[in-house]
Amino acid sequence: MEDRRQRLRAYRRARRKFALIVYVLTIAWMILALIQWIIVALIAEISDIFRASYWISIIFFVVAMLLVILFIFLEKVRFIIGLNWLLTVLIVEFIIIGLFALVSRSPWPDIVMWFFICVLLVFIFVLLGSIIPHDLTLDVVILFVLAFIFLMITIYFIMLYILLEMPYSFLIFQLFVSTIVLLFVMYHAQTINGGRFAEMRLNDHLLASLILFHDFIILFLLSFYAQIIHKFASRYSTTGGETTTQDAPPDSGSGPDSGPSGSDSERGSGDVGG
Repeated sequence: MEDRRQRLRAYRRARRKFALIVYVLTIAWMILALIQWIIVALIAEISDIFRASYWISIIFFVVAMLLVILFIFLEKVRFIIGLNWLLTVLIVEFIIIGLFALVSRSPWPDIVMWFFICVLLVFIFVLLGSIIPHDLTLDVVILFVLAFIFLMITIYFIMLYILLEMPYSFLIFQLFVSTIVLLFVMYHAQTINGGRFAEMRLNDHLLASLILFHDFIILFLLSFYAQIIHKFASRYSTTGGETTTQDAPPDSGSGPDSGPSGSDSERGSGDVGG
């Protein structure tokens, strides 16, 4: 009985350590992304490159997705020390570069504002997933069914937006996609924190941090419509200065001390001639 308690305490300590490493790594990836996005947004020479050559970002993003598939399905790769870290850093960096084409078109105040909104949403729902008593890992089938239904709804409304230019349809699209992502954030939090039916292995911290980082990236991608089109942060951060007008200098020929008028001059010249 005592051995069982000791094993349970050791497991809980190991699980807390695992969760802490995962969340620290996730925050590190987010900070790394923010620094690079701000640099791209602020330096005109860099942003011009990615505006003109957006295909560079597309290539990096596609390669990142291929590396993610490789990292997930080739399980042995995740546990080769050195190679697993190299692949993780490459995936994160390629995703960050993949967003340069969008970041270069967004004002930096909007990037910062929506970055922190998305980070806040992720960690609020991580907290919710950690404290709710219901085990979402038992309902993974229900989650996937909901995700499929929401996927149909999002495709419907995005088609309305693209083809019929229906007002607010893109907002509905964003709302349903965000709901799907945040539900899975809670699910992922429960698998990371443990104590549920399904949980991640204690040596899979790199994969867990990548999963949370991808959740954040999806939310941040959805914010680019507001960043580029509406520009809420940059619109309200710029204060219009008052324009001051200078009084025009008086006309040199119309002042009270000016010389004689034209009629007086003509009259004077007539007298001289007479």
